[in-house]
Amino acid sequence: MEAVKNKSANRRSLAGRNEQKLLNSFFVLYKTARIIEESNATFKRQAANFYASLRLISEETEAVSIKSISGRYFVNQQMVRFDDQGPSGASTVVAEWDSLGIGGVNFAPHISLGEIEQFFTFIAKVKPNSENLESLSEKLKAHEMSSIKLLSRTSGADKDSLITEEQRKELRRGARTTFFKAMSVVQEVMVNTKQDREINISKTKRVVHSLIDHITRDESSLMELAAIKDFDDYTYAHCTNVCVYALTLGVRLGLDRSRLSQLGMTALFHDIGKVKLPTDLIRKPEAYNENDWIQMQTHPLLGSKTILRNLKFDVHTARAARGALEHHVNKDFTGYPMLRSKRKALNLFSKIISIVDTFDALTSGRIYIRKPIPPEDVLKKMHYQMNVKFDAFLLKIFNDVIGIYPAGTVVLLSTDEIALVLTNNETDKARPYVKIVGNKDGLLESPEWVDLSLEENHHRSILRKIDPTRYGLDLKHFVLCD
Repeated sequence: MEAVKNKSANRRSLAGRNEQKLLNSFFVLYKTARIIEESNATFKRQAANFYASLRLISEETEAVSIKSISGRYFVNQQMVRFDDQGPSGASTVVAEWDSLGIGGVNFAPHISLGEIEQFFTFIAKVKPNSENLESLSEKLKAHEMSSIKLLSRTSGADKDSLITEEQRKELRRGARTTFFKAMSVVQEVMVNTKQDREINISKTKRVVHSLIDHITRDESSLMELAAIKDFDDYTYAHCTNVCVYALTLGVRLGLDRSRLSQLGMTALFHDIGKVKLPTDLIRKPEAYNENDWIQMQTHPLLGSKTILRNLKFDVHTARAARGALEHHVNKDFTGYPMLRSKRKALNLFSKIISIVDTFDALTSGRIYIRKPIPPEDVLKKMHYQMNVKFDAFLLKIFNDVIGIYPAGTVVLLSTDEIALVLTNNETDKARPYVKIVGNKDGLLESPEWVDLSLEENHHRSILRKIDPTRYGLDLKHFVLCD
């Protein structure tokens, strides 16, 4: 009985390979129908592939729905790990769906292969802004395609109900695995570089792509982990944090997967020059003197040279070398190192890393400043320096990424409850999704997961942020435990 219960619980969480295969074949067929006639053998083969995947899932669930909600993809109520920037072309299709008011498609049980072919031939010819959900639904009826129903875009209130508590926990567990894998890769790269051993660039690229996958599905889970500032080795955590922040900003900017991959590599390698500096300098507990700063300011140039010397030259290497060189060069070309030519604009990746590197360093209270500064104060400080140091547009976008209550923030609620912010709500950033971890009687044995934006929780509101260390609370424990 317990085994059946566990199986049912798993079925309500993230989808499996069958759902991934169905989703991929759906968008591949959609793309194929746009460029190939219905009678073509390739179209027929792709239609048969999709139909076979559909039948496999419908054996258990009968009707099958495919939906896109806020960048996440669902087959029925199961969220699918899916790269919509890949060869399937899904992101383009979904962007067009938005203009048409379409949120997904529902396939009735016992639908025929002929109806599948007819539907994709029809829907692939629809142009953005030329129709709407109502007119398309009427045309489906007119063409006697009653086995297929177009779904409307899901309202804000319904979005969160489709992402169950178990799915959220599954996302956070997956994010933790990827985050610590990234830290491990950074450590391996640093150690190998220090010992002049070969760097496994393929492993580094794979972990960057895993980070991209998680950020496109659920950026908040990784932002939570970046909020932890007391990992044992700051250098490895810092490089991973900078990568998470940079990729999140890159996703918000709409960079394609190739450029995100290059940005992620640049971020992970931005501080590699520090391995060439004395360990006593990097770990020095006292404030730096003038000689210390002179040594520290050599790390961008050392990093650039190290990357070019140790990695096979390609576009990733070139981007990483330039990012390492320029990430402490300011908007007005002050900073370090001093560049000979000021006529050429700083690289986009360098500007991004300059912002996120500064933010993580100041909020961590390591190396450059010994006492951590709250995120909101850091952003204010950076805003005042905007005309000299940072790109104004990128800083504004990053400010939106961090939000009013960043993921990982501990807050006091009006109900005298203590909560950890998990995910910001786009429609109401003052009422995020939180995990209540304590109340006036102490810490809870079983934390309560609550969406403050829902009407049932309107009696709760955030009064203020809490410094967990001031109250003897362990932020790392709250973030790493479900």
